[in-house]
Amino acid sequence: RLLDERGLRLPSHAQYLIEACGTRPDFVYLEERTAVYIDGPHHAYPERAARDAARQACLEDDGYTVIRFGHTDDWDAILARFPYIFGTGAAGSWSNTLGG
Repeated sequence: RLLDERGLRLPSHAQYLIEACGTRPDFVYLEERTAVYIDGPHHAYPERAARDAARQACLEDDGYTVIRFGHTDDWDAILARFPYIFGTGAAGSWSNTLGG
């Protein structure tokens, strides 16, 4: 919803299995070889963080860009760092709908 509200590019797939790394990112931009994860608070636990790091390293070794949106992160700032993935959005679409 956030990408659509901002006029940004939507992913090509959701919950797409990348077998080589044993992971199913929340969203994937296949053409750009980009995996997107939306990480809730449970990703801060050491075991989960270690598993996430191992899968991210595998994806990066395979040529993927990995983008993580944590529940406390500034999502607008993350989107702005990757205009070649998400685009630059429609004029006037960057009002903060996250309340922050």
